[in-house]
Amino acid sequence: MKHLLPIFFLLLPFFGYSQTVQIVESMGFERSISPLIKVKKEKKDFFYHLAGNHWIDDVEEHAADLFVVIKDGYYGVLHEDGDLIVPIAYDEIELATSYDGQWHKGKQYDYKYLVLKKNGKTGVADEKGKIIVPVQFQKAEVINKNIIGVADDHLWGWVSALNGQILQRPQYEYITSFLSDEFVEIRTHDKSGLAKINGELIVPVEYDSHLQYIKGDGQTYIKGKKGTQLDLMDTNGNVLLSGYTDYKIIDGSKWLIFKQGNHYGVVDPISKKVIIKNEFEQLDSFIRNLGIAKKASGYGVIDINGKTILPFEYEEIRVLAANGNHKYSSSPVIGMSDLIFDANITEQVRQRLAYEVQIEQAPYFFEVTKNGKTGICNWDGKTIIPLGKYQNIKLHYYNGKTFFLVGSNQNSGIVYENGMEILPVHYSFDDGYQYSASGIEDQFDISQRFITFSDGKAGEHHALKIGLFDLETKKVLISPHEQQITIFNKDLILVRKLVSNYQYQFWIYHIGQDKIRTFDNTVTDIRLVNDHFLLVEHHDKSLQLTDTDGKLVYSNTNWTSDGSYDLIRFPNYKKYPNGRFYHGLKKIYAKEGNLFIDTVGNEKRFEEYDQVDDFYEGYAIAAKKIIDKENYSGFKYQRGMIDLKGNIVVPFEYEQVLTTGKESDILIFSKLNQQIMVRRDGQIILGPGYQDLEVGGAYLNFTFAKGDKYGLADWSGKILVEPLYDEIRRNYEGEDKTWPLLVKEGEWYYFVGKDGQKYAIKSKEKRY
Repeated sequence: MKHLLPIFFLLLPFFGYSQTVQIVESMGFERSISPLIKVKKEKKDFFYHLAGNHWIDDVEEHAADLFVVIKDGYYGVLHEDGDLIVPIAYDEIELATSYDGQWHKGKQYDYKYLVLKKNGKTGVADEKGKIIVPVQFQKAEVINKNIIGVADDHLWGWVSALNGQILQRPQYEYITSFLSDEFVEIRTHDKSGLAKINGELIVPVEYDSHLQYIKGDGQTYIKGKKGTQLDLMDTNGNVLLSGYTDYKIIDGSKWLIFKQGNHYGVVDPISKKVIIKNEFEQLDSFIRNLGIAKKASGYGVIDINGKTILPFEYEEIRVLAANGNHKYSSSPVIGMSDLIFDANITEQVRQRLAYEVQIEQAPYFFEVTKNGKTGICNWDGKTIIPLGKYQNIKLHYYNGKTFFLVGSNQNSGIVYENGMEILPVHYSFDDGYQYSASGIEDQFDISQRFITFSDGKAGEHHALKIGLFDLETKKVLISPHEQQITIFNKDLILVRKLVSNYQYQFWIYHIGQDKIRTFDNTVTDIRLVNDHFLLVEHHDKSLQLTDTDGKLVYSNTNWTSDGSYDLIRFPNYKKYPNGRFYHGLKKIYAKEGNLFIDTVGNEKRFEEYDQVDDFYEGYAIAAKKIIDKENYSGFKYQRGMIDLKGNIVVPFEYEQVLTTGKESDILIFSKLNQQIMVRRDGQIILGPGYQDLEVGGAYLNFTFAKGDKYGLADWSGKILVEPLYDEIRRNYEGEDKTWPLLVKEGEWYYFVGKDGQKYAIKSKEKRY
């Protein structure tokens, strides 16, 4: 026997690769059911699983990682990995699955079960195909992740979803899920009750219609109706209250709103003590311990103990948050606060959430209406804006305070929370094209600080006379004039003021310093650079760089906004705008293409190169000018890449540079029939010798060619599939929107898996 072992091991490679390759007429991807593919064999269409080698006539259902498949009229269940977990031998199979919220890749299912039917009988298997309920019941239905309902002789009971143990023998006409996975509602044809999943009856089957539940402050109650009587029970079935006709929760309280007859009150369900008598025709859910109630005389507001906060004399009362949003219940501030620390959200979303938490924690207000007139009261019931004083009222939140933008007879103003007008009602509000705060729109401490207002037009001019009101100082910061106002950042405001026809005066307001810097009448534009510098453009299009206090940092008579037509336009980097300082250097678009300055205005040139792009990540695309007699200009540029010291990272031998990646953060250098791929930070992804590099950042990988053969690599440059194929086509519905690949080698099409191995099926035609 010992002499046979070496021979056996020698034969192992033969056995491992001797699987017979199947030849079919055509094959290709089929949308939405990956990893199954569509195959034509002997003029018949099939679904085929590459790893499992399963031939399927049709797919009935697909949920999570399971397929209900049909072959020769019978049903089975196929897992995505290729395992046939339920043999194709059943008359019918249904998937019973459940998950909370919106489905997304990687989301966990609450449960996955398989309902099996054969010869008029029904059973259930788990997601691995293990039989939980034998196929012997009249019907079977998944109630929740813990129990499965089973029926015989038209009566229902249930079994454990864990091991199939009978927990309740069939004796009810109907059962359904209720409240949580620990309960099941049981019914006769017209009565309902409640049991625990272990079969213990906690609410007798004597209530009309279905039971209901309400969730209060850490407590859940069950409502059951008998005729006109409504019982309130705890989750053990104990009757807490009886005789009332309805119950509603109160946010943040264990007490409940109750209804008796046609009137509402408040009751403690534990002590059964009536806290507020049922004397209200309507009583909304309490918000922050105050509730809007109605009597015959009108609407009013009471606190949780019944004390009147606003008298019952209004036609309508609404609760407003600090920013004017209508409130119908208390918001879960803690939930939003937790999201702020979620590492998966962007900084922009984080700032928005923090701002919304601020608003939610700020005081609420009451909007009251009487005789068609509206006013505002604070949470203590004190009047801020009397009824009818203004026709329009809009709430604006800033820095913990609420301001009221009010209007009457087409005039507007601003009222503070003490009721005083801080901007007289003589204006209109305007935030049109003459005002911009786009640079700080996500910085709510500054974007919400200023209100633009208008004093109409002057003569026949189309521009409005706009001004700026500062809510921090509660004063007019910029008086109305025909002008444009731009909020640069938390420190600077730019004003472009019309002084005569087509003549403008520019000035900068320093918010923290309360100081104005003016500019002479030769200035035509001012832009902010890196929050610390101003780029000033003049009538002759010349540019100067100053600090925000006006000190000249740099000027150059050849530096203009048009730049030079001889300058190369290097491909943009979406992540960063042009014209800023990167790694302490700012590119100067003058006659020279390799000129930079540092942050104190010192010039720096890269003398060995004719043109150099910005050093976004510490590396820059650059170009050298070389003689080319075949070109009509007599020269051409060759591109490469350098670091901050001028060292060559990519040799200067490429004719073109393209970008790819989500933010154009990857560069493709091209020449003749060769390309290389490089990150903006100088990392070489693929070196020389490649062609046809895929330009697009939508996938986790990219295709490339080498020696006219195609392969696949990830964005680090790791080769996933060697360049062996004449064609490569992704599976857009597959894993990573890629796998398995459909490839062509010679005259044959194959499928290639993530491990780079070809599957044992091929055709000379591909399906579309």
